[in-house]
Amino acid sequence: MAGMPNDVRPLAVRVYEQISADIISGTIEPGSALAQETVAAQYGVSRTPVRDALTQLTLEGLTTLVPGKGYIVNQLDEREIENVYEVRYALESLAVQRAAGAYTPQQLVRLKGLIDETEIVDPEDSAELFRLGRAFHLALVEPSGNDYLRGVITSIWNHPIQHRITLTYRQGPEHQAKVIHDHRRILQALRDQDIPRAVEVLAHCHDVKDPNRFEPIG
Repeated sequence: MAGMPNDVRPLAVRVYEQISADIISGTIEPGSALAQETVAAQYGVSRTPVRDALTQLTLEGLTTLVPGKGYIVNQLDEREIENVYEVRYALESLAVQRAAGAYTPQQLVRLKGLIDETEIVDPEDSAELFRLGRAFHLALVEPSGNDYLRGVITSIWNHPIQHRITLTYRQGPEHQAKVIHDHRRILQALRDQDIPRAVEVLAHCHDVKDPNRFEPIG
């Protein structure tokens, strides 16, 4: 970890973030075995921060401790993706319903600006697409007036599994076009003060099995 001389955070945190980033980006592939000694040597640290980091990664579902093999990087499966999107839809739709009548012109302009930014991003820049998608959805739920609800939604977006889904499966021109299409429809529903329609579009864009996400609703 010699490349971060000004980082005063605990070493275990920095090791965790680096390993997590390497798993999310695919640098460390699913099925890889992470032995504490090997990882410590690779990152130039002692075993203690590596052990703490791997324990945290296991709690978050990125790795599994297998006796005799070490920590194995988990495969991201379809059911896990469905679970994440199911929970996100339930919470985000609740937040949008609670925000009915509370969206200000400035907040709608903010949402439009994020969509416009998404439109000009390189479709292969999945990290930037993730950042903008996260920003849009968090801005969408901001007027809900429920700090706890917003906090839970934010924690889901900050979870490495959500980031991993985007970097692994949600990238390229087709996905970018779908995101823009969905977000523009949500924005139009909010402009029309049609909250049920906004919630319906949210369900449409959270359905990972829907092959017709470009089809109009209603």
